[in-house]
Amino acid sequence: MKRILSISLTLLLLVMLTIGLTACNSDGIDPTPDPTQDPTPDPTPDPTPDPTEDPVATYISAPYTLAEGETIDSKFLEPVFYENENGPTIGVTLLGVLEVDGMYFRDLNNNQKLDVFEDWRVDPVIRAVAMAASLSDTQLTYNLLNNMSYSPRATSVAAAVDEDDEPVWDKVFSNTIEDLNYAKFRNFVVRRNPPTEVAVWFNNGLEQYSEWDAIQRGETAVPFMSFTNPINHGMPSSEGVAAAALGDGNADFLLLDAQYDREVMWAKGIDGIYGPQIELVTDPRWSRNSSTYGEVVSIVEEISRNLTAGYQNGITGMVPGSVLLTVKHFPGDGAAYNGFESHGNTGRYRVYQTEDSLANYQLRPFIAAIEAGVAGIMPSYSMPSNDGRNAPQSITYNGQTHNILFDGYGNSFNVDILQTLLRDILGFEGLINSDSISNANAHGVNEFGDDLTPLQQTVLFVKAGNNSGVFAAAGFMGAGMTVRPELIAEALARDLITREDLQVAAYYRLHPRVLSGDLDNPYRDMEESIETVEHVTPLVADLAAETHLKSVVLLKNLQDTLPMVDKTEKIYVAGFNQRDNANVNGFVTQLTELGYTVVSDYNEATVAYLRVSPTIAGQGSSTLAVLDLGEGFETPVFDEVAQPTGETAPITTVANMDKFQLVANTVRANGGKVIGEIVAGNPWILTEMEPYVDALVATFSTSDTAIATVITGGYAPTGKMPITMVADASVIALVPTVVGEENWEICVSPNDVPGYDKEQYMDAAVLAASPSGSYAYKDASGNFYWSEFGLTYGD
Repeated sequence: MKRILSISLTLLLLVMLTIGLTACNSDGIDPTPDPTQDPTPDPTPDPTPDPTEDPVATYISAPYTLAEGETIDSKFLEPVFYENENGPTIGVTLLGVLEVDGMYFRDLNNNQKLDVFEDWRVDPVIRAVAMAASLSDTQLTYNLLNNMSYSPRATSVAAAVDEDDEPVWDKVFSNTIEDLNYAKFRNFVVRRNPPTEVAVWFNNGLEQYSEWDAIQRGETAVPFMSFTNPINHGMPSSEGVAAAALGDGNADFLLLDAQYDREVMWAKGIDGIYGPQIELVTDPRWSRNSSTYGEVVSIVEEISRNLTAGYQNGITGMVPGSVLLTVKHFPGDGAAYNGFESHGNTGRYRVYQTEDSLANYQLRPFIAAIEAGVAGIMPSYSMPSNDGRNAPQSITYNGQTHNILFDGYGNSFNVDILQTLLRDILGFEGLINSDSISNANAHGVNEFGDDLTPLQQTVLFVKAGNNSGVFAAAGFMGAGMTVRPELIAEALARDLITREDLQVAAYYRLHPRVLSGDLDNPYRDMEESIETVEHVTPLVADLAAETHLKSVVLLKNLQDTLPMVDKTEKIYVAGFNQRDNANVNGFVTQLTELGYTVVSDYNEATVAYLRVSPTIAGQGSSTLAVLDLGEGFETPVFDEVAQPTGETAPITTVANMDKFQLVANTVRANGGKVIGEIVAGNPWILTEMEPYVDALVATFSTSDTAIATVITGGYAPTGKMPITMVADASVIALVPTVVGEENWEICVSPNDVPGYDKEQYMDAAVLAASPSGSYAYKDASGNFYWSEFGLTYGD
């Protein structure tokens, strides 16, 4: 049933082409298809225009025209808004407006007739399909791509205005009109978070340009669509958010946070967000664990639902005021082959060595988001292995059981993943938006796979079902991505892809714009935007401060070392990280402001507070990550097809752990107490840290204010671990194994199962040899650091 949408889109496109709604159509025909081909079960909204009649529209001229000698970048035009009593607000600068029976419509193609895609009374699916059919081949080509980085030049209001406090085009924008004309993009990723005024000028200026450009070319005006990666608005890391939610027993606060963030993004003209990252932590060495919500699938499911509802303004899909949420990376990148990250060739494989692990773990957060109406999904770079390392995978969904197959390509080129699993089985009806694909991560199709040419890769990218991709726009970041506009144009010219392929992709881009109201009014009202941001900002700050407190996890507390309430204590504070340059000044300031004495000589201290911030092997690394805390480890190096080279490389996760232990032993020998803090973005092995401390807290990019408040008794800890801390290196050891006719390094604990469930799939001898007798770390108090573990004062 869910597949009907895609099939009907094709039929609908054919019907429209048959009756004459072709590119740049200007005849005003309403191409309503035969009712038997209606792609949506929902009734057409009332009032419904009669498809047999051409609506009689009164044309209202554009509020602005360029005077002789003026250019589009001479000044910012104040948008004019037309309010509909029972419909969307219409916003224009250089386009005209159509009035029918007291209702206003945006004349997107400036032909002074009401076309079906301009009529907000028409079903949104039909509008989006009709608009896709109206676009030129060039527009369709660029509609498939997102410029990976385009942001305002100005980072402050003062930097954007002249001496009269009026915005200046070349101060707001970093490029010329000629650059925009050449690059042709309408979709981009904004990488800065400017003040509200600058954001509104940036948004409105682009829409002003879009209208002008469409008029010059005789085309339909396509609004710009901006995305952002998650913007840091004061919360702890995503794992910290999960720790807080686990402590609360729910993720209700995250729904509120997403609602606040949506209001700010909408006010600033940001249309979509590339996030959140809802993969599960299943391989402890994976470098992106710290940007997930951990391994506890039930809380990640709830977080996925709440983020969808918050950003999209409900659980019915896109509605007016929605920000398009793009959850990533489908079908879950956490099942990394021995932790290698997929930005590089070594990290190409995702291995599902446990039967049905994909359905039982990896897919569940994505299913939760889909069922909540998420409008966007980003596939991962990685490719599922289709060799003997994989166990059989199946899924039972909507009462039907399906075998999950893999065709051996990276997920952005993978028909089995995008069409069969995501569209056909799970019924996803939104935008499939790939990540930025270069030769280094075009897995399965680059020289380390089938070695397809860039043109062949582009064709496969489109045919596999991508509706959008991130690329480096010519004139902005240069060319060089795998999928590029000139390759799309060549594929179209050579009939390797069809115009219909591009129209279907454009539909998935345009449909959410229709639903959000952005097609009818892409402009933002400056006063309303400023008011919204000023109202929401303190609410966000309060919620973030509370979440930071909740994110602190108390792991160990011998003899009630915490809370530290005696202000006569002399505290020595030190930090330890990979580069031996940890800065703890902020934490020291918090303690002194609370009335504590901080000393510079640990020999004088009655309490030592020692923070450890380890570093995991980096993104795209070909060296096997190390989870032990220390320096000078020799770790294996792997080649670009994930085979060991026989070489090793030195790795330091934390420098000077010998000094950590010296300080701890000295303070304890002097009768003092030692408090340790582990920044727990990954499942670190704590053998070199935990035995040396009396109390231990885990933090997740948590503020110094919150940490100081918790350890001094201002807030009793409630956080619970979002990940399982590994017992030692023996439970993640690699064993050379012949699989089929190939040699692979197989981990003794499965890469595709969360920590809390690994033991049932592990050899009893491996567990018996573990110092804890378990996969999980065991401390001096006998507590195991499983996910969902956390103490509070008095435990």
